[in-house]
Amino acid sequence: MSLLKPLKKAFTALLDRQILPIFLLYFITSAAFLVFFAQMFYEREKHFILDRDVFIVRDLQHHLQNKLQKNGEIEDDDFDDVEAFAVNLKTGEEIEDDFEPREGMPQRYKDGANSVVQFYLKNRLGEEEYYVAVKVADPEFAILTLKLKIIFFSFMILLAILVIAYFIIRLSLRPLYRRIDFLNGFIRDTTHEINTPLSVILMSIEMFETDPKKYLNNIKTASKTISTLYEDLTLVKLSGKEDGAVTSFSLSELVRERIGYFGLNLEQKNIKLSTQIAEVQLRSSYKKREKSSTIC
Repeated sequence: MSLLKPLKKAFTALLDRQILPIFLLYFITSAAFLVFFAQMFYEREKHFILDRDVFIVRDLQHHLQNKLQKNGEIEDDDFDDVEAFAVNLKTGEEIEDDFEPREGMPQRYKDGANSVVQFYLKNRLGEEEYYVAVKVADPEFAILTLKLKIIFFSFMILLAILVIAYFIIRLSLRPLYRRIDFLNGFIRDTTHEINTPLSVILMSIEMFETDPKKYLNNIKTASKTISTLYEDLTLVKLSGKEDGAVTSFSLSELVRERIGYFGLNLEQKNIKLSTQIAEVQLRSSYKKREKSSTIC
């Protein structure tokens, strides 16, 4: 349960960010390569399993036949490395009796999880002198075990690919996420900032006849503010950043301008404001200066 919860959260994040197609493309191509190499590995190991038992029996038979031709007999020490049954056909003496082979069976037959291979050893005269049966691993069981191992490790690798793909895509798209967050914040701030100049324009139009010069100046200032916001939007759209050129300006003049700008609001609320502004010069970005003048 503790594992499913973060996986579900990660999958939900994929859907929310609309990166599922990229994620699936990465995962499917990785899975295709994994299946291809797993198939190659399976075919190679399968042939190795099939050939291994043949080589074991063939080498043992060749060794026993050479020893019989040279010494005239074989011994139980010759079967130390294998599970076998051997009997001298002439004397009936059992040389090795690790198991009891079944009668009437073909040269190779299954015995539980193993296979039994039977053969005869001939003496110098070409007569069958020894009967030998050897137990070897059943290739079908070994191949089934191989399949299960490949499936298990493939599943683990695919799981690792899922996790790695998720984090790789998140890291690669992090700049895009930051860009989206920046634009969302910029639009939110701009929407808030544009409300004040619009309100000033509407109120100045209503009061225009009482003091045309004053309210015309307010309309110009508010229009300039809206124009600045529009330029910010255009600049962000084209380059994704604001103009950082630094210039000198009078902070005192800016404050006086803003006091006049909000004078209508103060009058409506019966607020009287007395000012004593010293002359102050600052150096700042033009865009930052214009943007600061929109603060209400």
